[in-house]
Amino acid sequence: MRYTIYWSGTLIPEYFSYSAIQSYEKCPAKYHFRYIDRIFKKDEGIEAFMGKRVHETIEFLYEQKKIGVIMSLDNIMEYHFGLWEDKWHNRISIVNRESSPIDRDRKISPLWRKYAAYYYRIGQDCLRKFFLLNKPFNQNVFANEYPIDFCIEGNADYRIKGVIDRLDVDNDQNWIIHDYKTGKGVYNQKQADNDFQLGLYQLGLEAEKNQINSVTLVWHFLQQRKENIKVQSIRTKTSLELLSNRIKNTINRIRFKLSNKENFKAKKSILCNWCYYWEECPKQLDENPYIGKIG
Repeated sequence: MRYTIYWSGTLIPEYFSYSAIQSYEKCPAKYHFRYIDRIFKKDEGIEAFMGKRVHETIEFLYEQKKIGVIMSLDNIMEYHFGLWEDKWHNRISIVNRESSPIDRDRKISPLWRKYAAYYYRIGQDCLRKFFLLNKPFNQNVFANEYPIDFCIEGNADYRIKGVIDRLDVDNDQNWIIHDYKTGKGVYNQKQADNDFQLGLYQLGLEAEKNQINSVTLVWHFLQQRKENIKVQSIRTKTSLELLSNRIKNTINRIRFKLSNKENFKAKKSILCNWCYYWEECPKQLDENPYIGKIG
């Protein structure tokens, strides 16, 4: 549930998240549709659907390990298959010119079956490589899908919520924040050091925990052909201060626009192909051809 407060007579979000801030930075109009107008769509990109199923399977793997259940690779593949089947729905979109929807019953369409199978195999490959590279899973796991809820610099005007994919800690209070990536891209070191999602989560961790010796940010890029690539980043105090200022400035801009009833302009880009708000967006004329209209 998303809580809200009234500020200067305008409905303002009570808290923010990485997803909300990222949405505003990429397209203010989309942010407004989703987080202010609260227009919820049933649509979901196939990439996001695949990524969620991989995340859920890895979480299940570690949760089973915590209670003493050792999962085999076959067990993991079967669990992933069950999630895929149970959670598939007919508003999943694939941004591919060959696969523009003709009707809403996509699962039984031969073309949709072909593309769904392709992304299903990607998910299975991600899990297979992760399993083989990380077994016997003796990492010092503190929690999976760990929720954070904190205020930047203790200021309630900048309340942040989020979920960490996996959080590890050893006996010396060395913490590791993990993030699983199922897309094709891989960060270089500069991109990792500038990524604000895990930096934001580090701010939350440091606001919550009294005993921290060190924090390492780790991204697992699971879709790589030969092996899962891991990229690490260790943030300095200065870089975290800069990140705090960036987040506060973005939140201030959002609040200023809302309180002054300014327009949240749409930014037209390649990302529009994955957007579910064409019917609301002034930059578009009709429904997204890759998604169709909800009937």
